[in-house]
Amino acid sequence: MHNSRMERPSDTLAQRAAALAERVTELAWAGDAAELSQVVAGSTDTALLDLASQIGTLANLVDAVAVRVSGEIAARSARDVAEPLARRLGERSAAMVVATAGHISPTRAADWCRTGQQLAPRSTLAGEPLPRLHPELEAALDGGRIGADAARIIVRTLEEIGAHTTPEQQASAECFLLSQADVLTLPQLARLGNALRDHWDPEGAAPREEALRAKSGLRMMPLGNGMVRYVIDAHPEADGWLKTAIQARTAPAREVRFIGEDDAPTDESLVDKRPLAQRRLDALVSIARDSIRLDDGDMSGTPVVLLVTMTQEALVTGIGTATIFGVDEPISAATARRLACDAKIIPVVLGGESQPLDLGQGRRLFSEAQRYAMAVRDGGCGWGTCNVPPSQCEAAHIESWDQAGRPHGPTDISNGLLFCKFHHRIFDNEGWAVRFEAGIPYLIPPPWVDPDQRPRRAGRLPGPPGG
Repeated sequence: MHNSRMERPSDTLAQRAAALAERVTELAWAGDAAELSQVVAGSTDTALLDLASQIGTLANLVDAVAVRVSGEIAARSARDVAEPLARRLGERSAAMVVATAGHISPTRAADWCRTGQQLAPRSTLAGEPLPRLHPELEAALDGGRIGADAARIIVRTLEEIGAHTTPEQQASAECFLLSQADVLTLPQLARLGNALRDHWDPEGAAPREEALRAKSGLRMMPLGNGMVRYVIDAHPEADGWLKTAIQARTAPAREVRFIGEDDAPTDESLVDKRPLAQRRLDALVSIARDSIRLDDGDMSGTPVVLLVTMTQEALVTGIGTATIFGVDEPISAATARRLACDAKIIPVVLGGESQPLDLGQGRRLFSEAQRYAMAVRDGGCGWGTCNVPPSQCEAAHIESWDQAGRPHGPTDISNGLLFCKFHHRIFDNEGWAVRFEAGIPYLIPPPWVDPDQRPRRAGRLPGPPGG
């Protein structure tokens, strides 16, 4: 009985909170600090990381209790209840009840309510309990392994593939997503959920794309202070064009640089101090000016390259999805085939294992075609949690060009990985290594980062499990 009680989320939450408080107290006594800020400032790197880990688990447990409480408030506020709780409290919705009582944002409260309703116990009309829809997910949430955001992504994905999968396949997908939630960031998990949805429902891509197109648009709102606010809701294809064009004009590699600049004193008068948002706007304005200046009345081509990837099957049949690099939401195969007919579009057809072909070797610098192939494989900076797009990455040699015994050695994509400038330096100077397994790159940390040197996946996300 005691073990059963300790497994309840409320008990686990109390236990974790007490452990965190005890740890902070230990650090305070050790450093003779009176205030929390002093405790944190006086902590070692190891102690800070330990606290961060405990805080993450504690936050997930708070989410678990919040989801359950909010789901019950939503159930008691349902319209078919005799006296809905929200109405009795004078609130429009269960989410507003939670937001007001907990002093949190209505958006967060609505997320808790929605996830709580999706995970609430089910019963027949006679009141008999039904099997849980997502038992593994509930256990992971209640145990603090994942938070409400990850749970919401996984539940949404399982609902989207429900009509196209068997119960066994649903259970397999649930376990697969939970295993990836341990190693992926939330944006990566959301992209993986989209990939899983498209794997099971390839014919649904076109209707989903049309629904997004119907919601897209650009609004211009005069602000009264002389400025105009542009609000753009871009569907995936539009996002691809805009993002690629703007990044082409704001990428650090486009800035004027001089030999030895990294080691030379910085001339403050030459430093671009504009915020990123301002640089993006200036880039968009320059694109518009160039378009007007160069437009001869015909349809003007784009001055930048857009990478569109799709499988051989999707290319042949026109059914399924394709991806514009830098855009999370996939497009339909039909749209990709149309884009591939335009100038300056680089269609990249993937093989059975979604790996691009090696495009040559024996050069000191990677060719443009090889960089495209690595962009397809890596998806951007190969450093796990880095979101820098391919256009702002450098092609790094895993084994250096002048390595002993390989004086010309290999400039092919099996010896290359995309890194942003910052992580390229970390990789070259801090003892990291890369190992390929079945064509997939893994980062190997140095012993001082991880004594066990456990591989960390780099490059693109894993594919969905087989059907």
